[in-house]
Amino acid sequence: STGGRGIFHNKDKTIRVWVTEEDQLRIFSMEKGGDVLGVFKRLAKGIQAVGDSVQAESGKGFMLDEKYGYVHSCPTNLGTGMRASVHIDLQGWTAHGVDKLKA
Repeated sequence: STGGRGIFHNKDKTIRVWVTEEDQLRIFSMEKGGDVLGVFKRLAKGIQAVGDSVQAESGKGFMLDEKYGYVHSCPTNLGTGMRASVHIDLQGWTAHGVDKLKA
């Protein structure tokens, strides 16, 4: 038994919920292409769905401190708890290898 921990995702694997990770819970949304707003909207919807489920099951919400923001087990993630990343392929550069990037 995994004890409820693991990575849970939708059919398209565009939203994932990682349970019992460094922060106890990590929700992320991603997809190829440039639809940043769509990715963000899906993330917001996922966060709301997980929050609603936690509230329904436990009667408690995410821990929010008025001064410090959302409380995490990792102090470097204190505050909004949000991090955004963009991965891009620099066409031409990757075709010529890492040595061309060192110049």
